[in-house]
Amino acid sequence: MTAEQAKRRPKRPAGAEREADVRLGQAIRGLRKERSLTLVQVAAASGLSHPFLSQLERGRARPSMRSLFQIAQALGTTQQALLSAAAASSADAVVRGSDADLVDVLTGGARLLVHDRHFDVTEFVNSPTEFADFFQHDSHEFLYVVAGAIEVEIVGDGGARLETLGPQDSVGYPGRTEHRFRQVGQTPSVVLVIHAAEPGHASTTDLQKEPTA
Repeated sequence: MTAEQAKRRPKRPAGAEREADVRLGQAIRGLRKERSLTLVQVAAASGLSHPFLSQLERGRARPSMRSLFQIAQALGTTQQALLSAAAASSADAVVRGSDADLVDVLTGGARLLVHDRHFDVTEFVNSPTEFADFFQHDSHEFLYVVAGAIEVEIVGDGGARLETLGPQDSVGYPGRTEHRFRQVGQTPSVVLVIHAAEPGHASTTDLQKEPTA
């Protein structure tokens, strides 16, 4: 999807947005029940409030990507697994850009393009313009900018470094690397994020019994 398509995409009916919220809430609640965890336990593990999680499970609240990451960590899974469970379209179906099933979050949206045992591909549209906390996970991550521009902060052995990426620019970093990115400039950003399992770690789709750090 280009930035122009992101600008021109017609707003989906409120009912469609509601359905996406409900599916995501159901996915979170289903996995929590499967893990035999209470809302209080997930709230404590994720650092989020019990009322917020309760509203989220009912489809009455919308998470940020940071919140979704914290919930996934608390449930021993990934954001991509939750997004996959919330998707309405089949993974092997042709999906036109104008009908893309974005899961709305507080800022922008996310659409899981591929959810495979070896890798995940997620499209992020209109990312936040302010940095949030750092992300850190086991999988190798690769960013490819389709449109707009982003600023990426990566923390390595030599300290933190900032990189500004524009259309067709990319960067990758190994698992357990602290990282975060934000949109810069006036053009809506469209970013593909690819996660691949590191050798010796569980696949990107394996649900672990205990949350990772």
